[in-house]
Amino acid sequence: MSLVNKGDTAEGASADRVEKADRVCKELAALAVKALLDEAALFPKPGLVDPVSQGAHSDMDFTTLVRSAAALQQGFYECARIGYKSAAPFSAGVRPCTSDSGISAAPAQPIAAAVRKRLRATGLALEKAMFAETHGVNTHKGAIFIFAYLLGAAGLLSGATQLDGIRSVMELTETLCAQVRVLAAGLCSEDMAGVSAKRTLTHGEQVFLQYGCTGIRGEAEAGLPLVQRNVAYLAGLTHLTQRDAYLYTLLHIIAENKDTNVLFRAGSTALRDLQTRCASIIKSGATGATLYAAVEALDVYCIERHISPGGSADIFAAVLFCRSLAGA
Repeated sequence: MSLVNKGDTAEGASADRVEKADRVCKELAALAVKALLDEAALFPKPGLVDPVSQGAHSDMDFTTLVRSAAALQQGFYECARIGYKSAAPFSAGVRPCTSDSGISAAPAQPIAAAVRKRLRATGLALEKAMFAETHGVNTHKGAIFIFAYLLGAAGLLSGATQLDGIRSVMELTETLCAQVRVLAAGLCSEDMAGVSAKRTLTHGEQVFLQYGCTGIRGEAEAGLPLVQRNVAYLAGLTHLTQRDAYLYTLLHIIAENKDTNVLFRAGSTALRDLQTRCASIIKSGATGATLYAAVEALDVYCIERHISPGGSADIFAAVLFCRSLAGA
């Protein structure tokens, strides 16, 4: 038996780094899947799938969401690994951008663009895995987009030890979202250039042309401000039960989000009406059974009008991910 500690050799140190990277990226992927499952499990919700309602969706139910989320875990791991393996170039030349670093994002752009290209390819593979599991039903396409960036950013920051010592939920969220902003810089112009000349448009592209709304692309490019605001909002609801606090946070997101899923399905008037109704429930201060009855009535309203704020559900899942990453 050798008396040399494996970690004391160059080979051992390299093995330790590989083992740590694998462990960290698996943990990040598991947290992302858990966030999607926790969002799905929350009920009642307006127009969204939950354990007791299909919402405004005839093609999926709660079990569909659970199967879909599980099918994403390996791809989520790959997104985190892409970020983690990119930490060395950042550390060598450009520190990952944090909210208080004062460092310009500009020098990071060549590296960020390369990371974004790899995340995009992995995201497309994730979409294929999702559709294979759900037999063609779009359960998590928006979530795949936002979590690809979150996991890429979290992996990069973890690999560069930029998350070490952060215990505050808000500090971690701001740091993570600042890195997303670096990775997503120029995304809207890149993706929407020449979109008006395309014959076949995605839902997001159609909404962009009709309403000028950049949706989740604009949210990512801005550093996920909706996520940051609602992590702070949820942190201030300690007087409520977890279920009530989660419902209030989801309603709060819907009330301020220009949800492209609602715009595509029902138009701008329906979006404004839904936002007003969500704000009204929040203003009422209802809790417990009274709150659930109000949300159930809103669910009926959404089902009748084919309204599903799926983009807001994705933001809510991202909020839960940030909280769990900070140990909250």
